[in-house]
Amino acid sequence: TACGEDDTGEISGFAISGTIEDLETGEGPADPTALCAYALDPTPVLSGGEPIVMAASAVCDSGEYHVGGLSNPPSIGMFISIADCDASYPTVMKSATGIDFDDVKDLGDGDVFSDKVVYLVTLGYGQEVDSNLDDYDGDAVTTGFMAGFVMDLDYDYVSGASLSCTGCADFYYLDDDPSDGMFYTSGERNTVTDASVRAIFVAPGAPIFTYKADDGGTHTWEPQLFGSLPGYASFLLFNADN
Repeated sequence: TACGEDDTGEISGFAISGTIEDLETGEGPADPTALCAYALDPTPVLSGGEPIVMAASAVCDSGEYHVGGLSNPPSIGMFISIADCDASYPTVMKSATGIDFDDVKDLGDGDVFSDKVVYLVTLGYGQEVDSNLDDYDGDAVTTGFMAGFVMDLDYDYVSGASLSCTGCADFYYLDDDPSDGMFYTSGERNTVTDASVRAIFVAPGAPIFTYKADDGGTHTWEPQLFGSLPGYASFLLFNADN
């Protein structure tokens, strides 16, 4: 399918568009030509199934995406996934960035939910993340991992925040010194976010659960129901309420 065209050829329905950010670099995709954007209905995931592809289109040469022909958004929200158009020649992990139901529920034919940043993990960086999860037993690329960012009200990254979910997952926090491991300092696993590396956290094999962020009361964040999907890098974004 062509850039900005949905895979059905229809011109009805609403669209979602925006830019793609590489988790490793914070920039756009290095080579967007092999990538497609997929709008997913995650409803079957709640009962252990696979997400449903609602529509798809090729990523534009500029690194932007536009997925149209959408209707009847699921009440639990949607995902935009960035993945290889041809899965037999993988260059990236499948990703999943959430779209809130409230942002698209009232959209009709020709409407566009625009400027939505979605995220990308190259296969090489996914493998690097996995190799740095020293005390995780498993392959995080195959199992899938949840990643994300903790931000304040102005979308600036927050240091000193930690994630919790009543013991349901292990969290790893990126730091700016990879010489002793991406998520470790002097042999000890980091326990909080670091704004200098975009307050990135990773949780391999994270179940669907209610996740919380806390930085000792400086900011507050709404708890979020989220989790990882097998083979995906799913992105949980914490934006502060105050």
